[in-house]
Amino acid sequence: MYTQWIENLVVQRLSLRGGLVLDFDDYNEIVISCPLLLTLPAVGTYPIEAVRIDPLRIATHERPLLNLAGAVCTQAWSSDDGGLHLSFSGGHRIDVDPDAEQTAWELYGMRHGYMACLPRGRVRVVRHDLPDTDDANILNSATQSSAGSARQTH
Repeated sequence: MYTQWIENLVVQRLSLRGGLVLDFDDYNEIVISCPLLLTLPAVGTYPIEAVRIDPLRIATHERPLLNLAGAVCTQAWSSDDGGLHLSFSGGHRIDVDPDAEQTAWELYGMRHGYMACLPRGRVRVVRHDLPDTDDANILNSATQSSAGSARQTH
């Protein structure tokens, strides 16, 4: 599990260019290119609801569901299998599973680096805000987790 550096940052804007793009404070951005599960908070008499959305084909009636501008990212992490999990101050959640054939999500941080879930859930991390030994440890942990997962599936 990798905690992302976007925790406690505010969503400045949301756009649709090459996928679902969330721009955060301090020059950080997530691009989601694969279907995601958006969990909506309970509102009035409406219960919590989960909606599957394809960010490359967002229908007009789905756009209001993605109104996250001004929300704080309260939790951001990626699992060992490459899944991305985001929680927001308004009660929304976004979960993205890895894809077998394409990059599922990418996280860019001007002051931090780059992280992406490549095909088959392989997570690529390039950090320039950590000493080289920390970056190597992150990559080695990811490689060992992926190798362990691959051994378990055979």
